[in-house]
Amino acid sequence: MSWENPKCSLQSLVGVCGTEAAIMDEEFNYFYGVRYDGKIPKDMKELIIQPCEYAVFPNVVDAWKRLYSEWVPTSGYELANSPCIEHYLGPGHKIKHELWVPIIEKKKK
Repeated sequence: MSWENPKCSLQSLVGVCGTEAAIMDEEFNYFYGVRYDGKIPKDMKELIIQPCEYAVFPNVVDAWKRLYSEWVPTSGYELANSPCIEHYLGPGHKIKHELWVPIIEKKKK
């Protein structure tokens, strides 16, 4: 869809992992997204992700491996109720991909 009458060059692609950051099931929905300003076809659904603060990690594979076991327990943050996003950058970028993790500060006890 993004190649139909494009308004800009393709700069990146995103993979939206489920509908919330904490993925507990072996299977979950994975949404693929690009910039698109047209009307949404009737056979497709729109997923709106509300703005929030994200921690951004280079290298998607390594970030997933360390996110839950290392970063979350020691960061002072917890996962927000929003999906993680795998951001794949286009040619010419130094970093090839990033993991964007929605976060909120941990509540002090």
